[in-house]
Parts: sequence; structure tokens; C-alpha cells
Amino acid sequence: MGLSILQIAYYSSLLETRRLMLEGDGYAVTSALGNDQGMALASAGRFDAIVVGCSASLPIRTSMVRWLKQHVPDTPVVALLARDSEPFPDADVATSAGNPLTWLAAVRKICTS
Repeated sequence: MGLSILQIAYYSSLLETRRLMLEGDGYAVTSALGNDQGMALASAGRFDAIVVGCSASLPIRTSMVRWLKQHVPDTPVVALLARDSEPFPDADVATSAGNPLTWLAAVRKICTS
């Protein structure tokens, strides 16, 4: 497998779907369901990028991104957007979750930067 990705999702079905997409793109994927598990895994491991899903409320996801940028500042964070108008200034990249080709391209780009 290639680079290591931590993905944080808020529904188990999306967690599995995104894991398969990321693995299909060549990444080694560690999955977390929710912020608590995401914080524990981010603290315990080393990842090339972190993908934060779009299914929780904006305050919950914003809190996760801010925590990640404070505690693992050298790891780029890709925030998936439920709506393109959502503000995510703390994320390294914010991209639409609606099209897997779009967000996978964002992950590829952040991993090669």
C-alpha cells in the first residue's frame, strides 16, 4: 500500500464507502467513526493526510479540524463539504464530498505537496 490516510466519518456506511475508494486509489487507510475515535487515532499514529467527512453538523466537524490542526499540525487535513458554501478556514483543503473524483483528487494533491 501507499501513503497512509486517517479518515474520520460520522456514519459507518460512509466510513466503509470512503475506505474502499481510498484503498482503491492506493492508500493505506485507518478509519475512525466520530471525533473521539478520530482524536485517539490521530494522537497514536502517523498519517500522511487526514480526511474529515461531511455528515456531522458543521460545529462538530469544525471542532475536529481545529483539534487536528492544533495537535497534529504537520499532517494536512482535507475537509469534505456537505455544501460548497461551508467555511473551513482551518483545513488545508476543503472540497465537495458530492463527487468522489473531486475529493480523491484533493487527497492526491495534498499528499504530493
